[in-house]
Amino acid sequence: MPANRASETRELSVEDSLDLLHTVRFGRIAFSRHALPAIRPVRHTVVDGCIVIAADPAMIRTLHRQVVAYEVDTIDHQTNLGRCVIITGVADTVTDQQELAHYQPHLQPEVGLDGQLIVIDPDIITGIEYIDSNGA
Repeated sequence: MPANRASETRELSVEDSLDLLHTVRFGRIAFSRHALPAIRPVRHTVVDGCIVIAADPAMIRTLHRQVVAYEVDTIDHQTNLGRCVIITGVADTVTDQQELAHYQPHLQPEVGLDGQLIVIDPDIITGIEYIDSNGA
């Protein structure tokens, strides 16, 4: 952002935050691994209001029943304007075949069910928007 361009933030409603979650396909999951913070980029989809992530076995072991944060954004690298949403909730592993079958139609074609799924049921939803305060 040029030095003479000012920006400000405004809080997004839960509805606007969820809209962003539906339109963005990649996000970052923040979790604890060996008592240290870790962040990993992942592809997601939203099903029944929950965030669904295809996961490898190591991720499944690490995230099972852990409180996590999930972040998505549309921040423009040139203007530094855009929106950011952070979801907090418990990550649950899905291994039941009926549950996996329920999620399958919503997954991207390249996401197979040979691995397992992580589902985050949102508990806390916060969003902010960086807007141009100059009105430009």
